[in-house]
Amino acid sequence: MRSRTLLALVGLLLVIPASAVEARPVSSEAQLWYTVSAQGNIAEPFAYYLEAQPRVSEQDGRVIFRSAAGVRALQDLSFWLGYAWIPIWNWTEGQALRQGESRWFQQALFTPRFGELKTTARARLEQRFLPGTTEVSHRARLMLRGSYPLASEPRLSFIVWDEAFFHLNTVEGGPQRGFDMNRAFVGAGWKLGAHSSIEVGYLNAYVRRPSSRTDQLIHALAVSTPFNFM
Repeated sequence: MRSRTLLALVGLLLVIPASAVEARPVSSEAQLWYTVSAQGNIAEPFAYYLEAQPRVSEQDGRVIFRSAAGVRALQDLSFWLGYAWIPIWNWTEGQALRQGESRWFQQALFTPRFGELKTTARARLEQRFLPGTTEVSHRARLMLRGSYPLASEPRLSFIVWDEAFFHLNTVEGGPQRGFDMNRAFVGAGWKLGAHSSIEVGYLNAYVRRPSSRTDQLIHALAVSTPFNFM
């Protein structure tokens, strides 16, 4: 029952953005996303989070470097403040490094557990400093995730998550207010040890591009190796 409820919530996140956006032509591309992250306690109730996430496509490549500090308010509830920097390389311009984006973010993280079902609900606000613009772009993100271990092999888990993105303001020469993108992931995780695991699966990202003739649909092989010392 718990797992069916979680899948229904993820499905709802998939349907709402799609129904709220006018249908437009879509261009598809394949990408590879890899994430390595680490989180742990500093001194109760404070914690840290570090992440590097390379993304590679046919046209360009980028790496998202994130760091954050958090405070645990309750057993399953924490609040975080962080910073991210994203350099971008363009393969079609002699692998030239383009000016990257930087952003601040704040998030609330809720991680309840229902028996064997591990769930995560994350609400994040971002203040994005984009190249070619003078205003700050504000964006909201909401992510729901669940993982459930197989009874026959508890080290192996089925993982599903969905995240919706919305621009909160319009920036001249940049993002327009409204729906931005939706990401959905289905895959599996394998517990490597007491503090580490590997997750592999398919990630589908639908990106709204008002300034272009077509929207973007990304089909990505997503691999991550999280280290959790909390």
